[in-house]
Amino acid sequence: MKIIKLLSLFVLILVFNGCEVSPNHSVRVKNSYSETIYNMKVGSVGYDSVSTGEVTIYKPVAEGSHTLSGNTKTGSNLNGSISVTGNGTHKWTLEILPTGNLAIQEDK
Repeated sequence: MKIIKLLSLFVLILVFNGCEVSPNHSVRVKNSYSETIYNMKVGSVGYDSVSTGEVTIYKPVAEGSHTLSGNTKTGSNLNGSISVTGNGTHKWTLEILPTGNLAIQEDK
């Protein structure tokens, strides 16, 4: 009888702990700009150099707002910020557009 009560308690704990899923975010960078972006960073996460047309691998990024940084050979600086939120697992693509603007979208 004690085993059944303990097992029932254990199942209830698992059910209630499983209701709130911790955030797990990953971001990749797609460079559609006409130049390579050097020293590309999303917050403290480094992507090194991202060549024109390249899409990086996903890298884990904490939930919240992140400052972007990087530069080009001709001296242009990449500045901006993004925000990633939501419980559970989310994968995002940050695109550096041909205009130099930034766009972020969640991948399905």
